[in-house]
Amino acid sequence: MADAPTTLSWTVHPIVENWRKSLLLGLFLALLLFGIYFGFQSIYVALISGIVLLGSLYKYFLPFHHRCEADRLIITSCCYRLERSWETFRSFYVDANGVLLSPFARPTRLENFRGVYVRFGKHTPEEVVDFITSKIENSPRQSAVS
Repeated sequence: MADAPTTLSWTVHPIVENWRKSLLLGLFLALLLFGIYFGFQSIYVALISGIVLLGSLYKYFLPFHHRCEADRLIITSCCYRLERSWETFRSFYVDANGVLLSPFARPTRLENFRGVYVRFGKHTPEEVVDFITSKIENSPRQSAVS
């Protein structure tokens, strides 16, 4: 792997990449907030509900910048920064949209809470998976059924 890149960097913005789903989501949220407003007859309840709904969907609305370096993974967004060394991860699982990096050697229910999900974005799945495979040495390539 002498020609392997030392870093990979890309930005993932699901609301822009999936504009049809985003349009349907926006319509659904507008109708939901409209229903909340008329149900409670309070603009304050509707605003608080909107803040809670949009806050819970921040990973869909905000762009996330992924940077895979030689010694660590960095994921940043507005008011969010995750930085982990490659030694933190012991296995990974590939699906259609990205890779779940797990701190556990074997499958466990805690992976979804303690692991880190890296979306492919503009890179092909092979590029990202090959880079991760080179960094997580003791882990065989694992693939989820997709």
